[in-house]
Amino acid sequence: MGNTEILKRGDVQLTSAGTGISHSEKAHGAKQVHFLQIWSLPTTSKLPPKYFTRHFSDEEKTDKWVRVVAPVGAEGVVASREGEGPAPVQSPLTMYATLLGPGRSLSRSLGGRKGYVHVVQTSGYREGKGEGASVIVKEKGPGGEPLTLREGDGAYVFVGGSGNALEVENDGDRVAEILVFDLD
Repeated sequence: MGNTEILKRGDVQLTSAGTGISHSEKAHGAKQVHFLQIWSLPTTSKLPPKYFTRHFSDEEKTDKWVRVVAPVGAEGVVASREGEGPAPVQSPLTMYATLLGPGRSLSRSLGGRKGYVHVVQTSGYREGKGEGASVIVKEKGPGGEPLTLREGDGAYVFVGGSGNALEVENDGDRVAEILVFDLD
């Protein structure tokens, strides 16, 4: 497809492989690279390959959920290579991101009631006991069983209560970078 790009903090690159592509990644320069590569299965097969980039600043994500990926055709989704709003995905998932400060909490309703929460590892890789950010995840409302996640941890969640919302609270001493996937 002829795309070459240098990604920076806050960039989202979405590639729809479709009928097939050749793809490679490499570090630009001598610095260590840290990124997440997330795959989803499309709802339609044999689509033409497509490529999208979006940028979301730390300021946009600070202590609030920002929709960074959403299904093609969803409200506010623009299917241009570089555009505003969430990157368009050919899967029934919506991904939200936040940078949640210590002592702060956010709720996120899950349209499909199923989700996945991931605490991004920003303090660097090390063997042994996990360090860095720590969050408590639970269903909003009475009866929600709390689960503690640290940097690099993730968990599938099912929100079955009448509020149908997930609550994430930063119980650590530093900013936690968190992704929530709303899975239909």
